Amino acid sequence: MGERTRYPEFEARHPWLVRLLDAYHICDQAVRADLAEQTARRGVAVACGPGCHNCCVDQVIPVSEFEVLGLWWYASEILRGPVQEELKQRLLGHGQVGECAFLVGGRCSIYPLRPFVCRQYYVFNKPCGPGENVYETRLGDAHRAGVDSARELAWQLIPLYGVAEENVDWLFESGYISRKGKHLHTLPLDNIVMHMKTTKHLNKARNA
Repeated sequence: MGERTRYPEFEARHPWLVRLLDAYHICDQAVRADLAEQTARRGVAVACGPGCHNCCVDQVIPVSEFEVLGLWWYASEILRGPVQEELKQRLLGHGQVGECAFLVGGRCSIYPLRPFVCRQYYVFNKPCGPGENVYETRLGDAHRAGVDSARELAWQLIPLYGVAEENVDWLFESGYISRKGKHLHTLPLDNIVMHMKTTKHLNKARNA
């Protein structure tokens, strides 16, 4: 049921990336199973699909530092060409746009490394309208999928903060990760552009 995204060369260099990708895979599996159950129970399909991005506009996106590190890495090391160039411009002007800075051409430019919150929220029956808050207009159609995987995700992520395994469960129960969270678009995203440029320079030097 869906293969885990793999970047062997980079995972060998970045142990945190292995845990983050493992966590995303666990989340995605739980979401798929949950949505299949919800679809069968409701008798209607998920309305979200390619090209739908109303949930990427004027939204609060809570992220942990490792989710930010993941998208930082992906934008700098994996993205190439026109998409990366447009993303640079959006990151430099992210304070002036209502859309998510990572939305390029109506699509998520860092989709494989998108945060957990972007993987879990769905709507049934019909897509969200522009500016619609489905939690206010039709709460019954809104669904956060895969929440039962939260403890398993914590076992992947909390040790990245240098926490001993015997402390993971009680820290999870105390809301440790949520306390570590930040709103994505309050962060200095323009710093990613500098990292993109540095990475490009280093890659050229390696290949010279």
